[in-house]
Amino acid sequence: MSQTPWGAPPPPQRGGAWPPPPQPRQWQGWPQQRGLQQPWPPQQQWQRPPQQWPPPQPPRRRPGSGLANAVRVVMAVVAILMLASFVRGLLDQAPGIEAPRTPVPPRPDAPAPAPQVPGDPTSPYRNEDYTPPAATRNPPAVPGPRNMDAAERLVRENPLYEQQIPTPTNCRMAPVDVGSASAAEKESHFNELMGCLMTVFAGPVEAAGFEMPRPPVVVYTRPIKTACGDFAEVNAAYCTGDQRVYYANSLLRAFPARVANAPYAAEVILAHEFGHAIQARAAILISEKYLEQDARTEREAMDLSRRTEVQADCFAGQYVRSVAQSQSLGARELAGLGELAWNLGDDVLTGRPGYSGGHGTGSARQDWFNRGLGSDVVGVCNSFVAGSDEVR
Repeated sequence: MSQTPWGAPPPPQRGGAWPPPPQPRQWQGWPQQRGLQQPWPPQQQWQRPPQQWPPPQPPRRRPGSGLANAVRVVMAVVAILMLASFVRGLLDQAPGIEAPRTPVPPRPDAPAPAPQVPGDPTSPYRNEDYTPPAATRNPPAVPGPRNMDAAERLVRENPLYEQQIPTPTNCRMAPVDVGSASAAEKESHFNELMGCLMTVFAGPVEAAGFEMPRPPVVVYTRPIKTACGDFAEVNAAYCTGDQRVYYANSLLRAFPARVANAPYAAEVILAHEFGHAIQARAAILISEKYLEQDARTEREAMDLSRRTEVQADCFAGQYVRSVAQSQSLGARELAGLGELAWNLGDDVLTGRPGYSGGHGTGSARQDWFNRGLGSDVVGVCNSFVAGSDEVR
């Protein structure tokens, strides 16, 4: 969930600059969660249509030509054998010569390969020379659009979508039992997690022309006042007002035990909130809020809000893809994290089947998490060009 300090903007302008942003607006916290995993629908199987060919026609013969044709065939075979022997002799005298191979260019839309098995020594870590910066307590202002046209371009055609994340990266963060850790231990662990997230995403964000300061994490034990308003006791949020991530100490208690106890569950929730930090620094978050508040109907506004949320789910999936090897996350752990994403759906949290609010259904959130898990290309997370049925 993102917490943005923007109220209703002035009437939308086309081509002119926005005045300074208005006063903060509060956003609703997380409702009580319930529900179980739904089976994922199988992919459709396609078959090649049969081809119909006309029956072959018997060859025509010329009278009296059988013996002549046979002689020609024998002479041709002898000539081919002699030529092959000559070429073989030349190649034997020049070892190491190999016929040139024409490289096959990769498809530009081809997905990146799945992560290697955790611990596979054949996959060297990338970005090893990167040192995450310290947490930024006074970050530069969050960028935003100059006008409504720019807002639409920033959410749909952002240069961030042209980048790739490094995979795999070596997150050296030690495992912590978040369920039994104290608030202080959680806060220390989550701030270390921000360093691993920076290792994955700082490069792509900066290559797109934006700044990426490291957000601090605050773990709180009672309702707290922030630059984005009051946060409830059960919540996790990125606040645009101070560019910090907030995490309620008791948050995991809102989930079923098997989901709350899944390895890396809390880390994925924080990765989702870091996804909102990415959106903020790439001018996507504020652009979306202007578009949302300019929407003609509540339905259009909710659609934009869901696109923001499932994009953050996709970024979280890309983070997990990058650190799966170094954090020993195998197929079983990845499946559990997909179930976590499903449990964050509006329909699952409210217990209302088919309901879609401002975050998306469990199926949509799980789908976008898996999209990120399956590709290094940031553009696969461009939820703003997806069909409405993909972000319900």
